[in-house]
Amino acid sequence: MSKYTVAGLVSWLFSGLLLGFQALATFMKMEDKMVWKSLTLLDFLNEGHLTWLDGISRGTLHTIIYFIVTMPLYMLLFFTGILFFIMNRLTSRR
Repeated sequence: MSKYTVAGLVSWLFSGLLLGFQALATFMKMEDKMVWKSLTLLDFLNEGHLTWLDGISRGTLHTIIYFIVTMPLYMLLFFTGILFFIMNRLTSRR
């Protein structure tokens, strides 16, 4: 197994664990209605770490980066795993 395959599998594992813990936290709430709260990178990073995002002009690059930062973390990990598998396929020597 190559390092890209291992990184992809680890990324998928953490994605599944995070999705499972978020589902469990939703079911464990004692309120009348269940509310799903997705974790994003914004929840983990301080606002000071993302001040460079305001310096990018309002264009396609800003939109893409803002989309990635506000994407649910389990989806980001899942797509990162797919990217690692694609990188493994492109770098394999067969």
